[in-house]
Amino acid sequence: MMTITTARSRSPRLALALLALPSLLIAIDISVLGVALPRMSADLRPSPAELLWMNDIYGFMVGGTMVTMGAVGDRIGRRRLIVICAAVFALASAVAAFSTAPWMIIVTRAVMGLAGAAIMPASMALLGQIFPDPKARVSAMGAYMTCFLLGMAAAPLIGGVMLQYWWWGSVFLLGVPVMVLTLLAAPRLLPESQAQPDTRLDLRSAALCLVSILSLVAALKWAVNGTELWKVVGLGVVGLALGIVFVRRQQTLEHPLVDLSLLRQPGVTRALWVLFLTALLMGGTSIFIAFYLQSVHGLEPLTAALCLIPSTIAMIAASNLGPWLGHRMEPKRVVVGGLAMMAIGFVPFALLPVGESGIGWAICGAVLTTAGIGAAFPFLMNDIISHAPQERAGSAASLAQTANEIGIATGLVILGSLATVVYRAQLSGGSANGSWVDGFEQTSGVLLEQVKHAFVSGYHAVGIAAVVTMAIVLVLYLIPARRTT
Repeated sequence: MMTITTARSRSPRLALALLALPSLLIAIDISVLGVALPRMSADLRPSPAELLWMNDIYGFMVGGTMVTMGAVGDRIGRRRLIVICAAVFALASAVAAFSTAPWMIIVTRAVMGLAGAAIMPASMALLGQIFPDPKARVSAMGAYMTCFLLGMAAAPLIGGVMLQYWWWGSVFLLGVPVMVLTLLAAPRLLPESQAQPDTRLDLRSAALCLVSILSLVAALKWAVNGTELWKVVGLGVVGLALGIVFVRRQQTLEHPLVDLSLLRQPGVTRALWVLFLTALLMGGTSIFIAFYLQSVHGLEPLTAALCLIPSTIAMIAASNLGPWLGHRMEPKRVVVGGLAMMAIGFVPFALLPVGESGIGWAICGAVLTTAGIGAAFPFLMNDIISHAPQERAGSAASLAQTANEIGIATGLVILGSLATVVYRAQLSGGSANGSWVDGFEQTSGVLLEQVKHAFVSGYHAVGIAAVVTMAIVLVLYLIPARRTT
């Protein structure tokens, strides 16, 4: 394959900062809507269905289009795609800020999700080009991840401050100056990299990929929300069927949307599985911590959020400390140490008491698990991007990001279902209806104490399952990576 590449960036550090800045904004935009949603709802008065789409459409588009947009960047040029999508994101953000109807929020959020799905894999692919040295590349990915995590952690605070002084649309205006800066500075600071400029994007593959992933993610979200089983299963079957058609089509194309030979590269499949399983556990356990602090111990949302700040700090520190350690020892040892730390971090979840001391246990578990994944993540991403041919770096990065997205959604379903089964078994010998979420909302007094104990029992089951899964992940990672034929 032919790759067209311009000269290297004249200032790699400035290039890294420019790539990391949009990632911070994209992370903020993932969760900031939750802060603004009450005021938006009071002003725009959406229907229940519209409210659901307003909240979920951004994540749907990010997860559903990332594979396609990674391939687009490989074809038309990653820097060019970042510039185009920065302009699109800025425009959509401005329109969203002044929306007058729910459908305008839904449409603009969908466009912003599409642009974000393009920027992230293109940025990760360019990092591999700007930092060709493996150790420098891992450090750059750690810094990139730090900005993303900082955005996730700071979103509620930033949104709260802006809503204190301005209207709800102000949270969307955050994206305008950041993306305008990216639009103006990218041509000067970023190199260009383009593979196979004369090949066309297979639109059928793009449609199959989009509908397949959206169907699977939607089915998982429906399962979490208690939608009728036949709808969840039906949509899931449709997603799987279309996914199979998509994979078979890639095997017949001369220039596939996703080069399946990437999965035969040493370490790529293993790293994807590790990313998927760790995302499954982190996504599935994170929701329980918030409920444990607020529902079992009665903490206010702000107080509960403050309790989780140490875990955010630990993750940010580990994502930078991990690459530093990787300069001084074998990177595989850092990853194994990070995964082992995650396994140990899930142990407190399996032992949480109902009493006040449980708050400390929960914080300790959160700190260990987030620090563990923070240390391991840059190396796992490097395993995928470094083993992929340069002309497929965007596709490889998009596969990794998609594995994360689907892993988080799957974790909510699997671990949430496990907790619900244990919760029901603890109440009335398994005859209780509803989930652990409903139990806290509908009970009080002595029965509430029973609900608390039942919830904690469910959390124990989730913790045990997480420890066992992490043991499997460690074994999976320690198996020597071999090229498959």
